[in-house]
Amino acid sequence: MSNLNLEEYNLENWYNKLKNVDFLDIYNNKYSSVQNYKLIEISKDDIINFQKDNTFSEIIKQEIMSILELDSNYFFRLNTRSPKDVLEYNTDIEIFDDDCREVKLNKKIKQLEILKITNYQDVIYLINKSKRLQEDIQDFVDNKFNKLYLVFSKWNQILGNYVEYRCCIVNSKPTAICLFKPEYYSRYTNIPVEIILIYLYQLIKKINLDNFVADVYIKNNRAYLIEINPLCEDTNLFNLDYEDVINSDNLIVTL
Repeated sequence: MSNLNLEEYNLENWYNKLKNVDFLDIYNNKYSSVQNYKLIEISKDDIINFQKDNTFSEIIKQEIMSILELDSNYFFRLNTRSPKDVLEYNTDIEIFDDDCREVKLNKKIKQLEILKITNYQDVIYLINKSKRLQEDIQDFVDNKFNKLYLVFSKWNQILGNYVEYRCCIVNSKPTAICLFKPEYYSRYTNIPVEIILIYLYQLIKKINLDNFVADVYIKNNRAYLIEINPLCEDTNLFNLDYEDVINSDNLIVTL
């Protein structure tokens, strides 16, 4: 996909379109498909001062702390990307290629605890440790995109509790569905295509993007959105092939 405007896929854009919108499940019952996010907008001066002092202003610090007081565990990200790359630096829990699936899964669940935040210093730690966040912060300073938000949501442990799927949309049409990180799931995993498609066709109408990737998980026969990303050659499509995805006339479904 050429001429991508990556800012269109930032969280605040799709979240603002979906946060007050009902979806219909397979039984035609209404439900909300997105988590409740708390967003704190950060100015250019705020982030430049952060780069200098390694802390936010007292006003922003209090905003963060007031959010964290609402619940004991949160997930933190920027509106651009998450700090998931910090998982690579946790040498206490290593996942090996020859680990069996169950061992990989249990190690990964423990590893993900690094991303769980409970206080202000956890936020600072993740910003400093994540190369992804550092890159996005610098891009914001360099005017490569217009808005930067600190984003918080209640911790939701999906891996191990639900199955996550990566769904590809091309020209406003679902073209492929696969497991997200298939190494953590059984090769006998069932993909509930009908439930996912019912959700995707509604999602396409509501967010006004022609080409994108939607990560969803299934709970009680309902699809819930995790995030939306651009669909491009750099997108990790796991067991899917990019050229097949963008050129197929038929829906591709694979583990």
